[in-house]
Amino acid sequence: MASKDPGKPVKMLLLVGDRMGSNCFAGGKKLSIIEKFRRYGWDLTLAATTPTVAACPYAEQKGWEPPPIDCRLEEVPDVTTFDGVCVLPGTSHQGLIGSAAAIGLIRRASEAGLLVSAWCRGVKVLAAANVISGKQIVGHEDDREAIEKAGGIFVGQDHPPVTDGNVVTGARSYYFRAKNADAIKKAIGTRLA
Repeated sequence: MASKDPGKPVKMLLLVGDRMGSNCFAGGKKLSIIEKFRRYGWDLTLAATTPTVAACPYAEQKGWEPPPIDCRLEEVPDVTTFDGVCVLPGTSHQGLIGSAAAIGLIRRASEAGLLVSAWCRGVKVLAAANVISGKQIVGHEDDREAIEKAGGIFVGQDHPPVTDGNVVTGARSYYFRAKNADAIKKAIGTRLA
């Protein structure tokens, strides 16, 4: 486990889909998800299936550039060196869903009892990894079928984040962004206590 030592920062592996959501970028009226995590003092590693990712259409329209990817998924060291894995929001996660490396990382993280979290449409990646069975899951209504097929208990889209065991899910990243990030922080703190 990475950060039981109180002098070391939390290590979070952030999985980035094919089109990074605008809530991950600096430049908006609110702190971005990544800025929020950095303000917690966390050590972040951004990983994707490709060396670079595109911005979602809204972020492209605003001229916002995605932050650089630190490594490809296949280059991620042992996932248990992290305290948690978080699937960031975006308009497409097909690359992650189709990636044996991504699915394997999430499964190993869950089996090791690490925090596993997802924002918005990223919940489909957790469903594909089969780590949500019996868990209450917040997600988009149009992802309900995938959530329920994976054994998750769909609680809705217009809902604050839910922590169920080692899984934290949230939707509506613009409205619930701070609450989602704080739920992840609280769950990490509980896990490391």
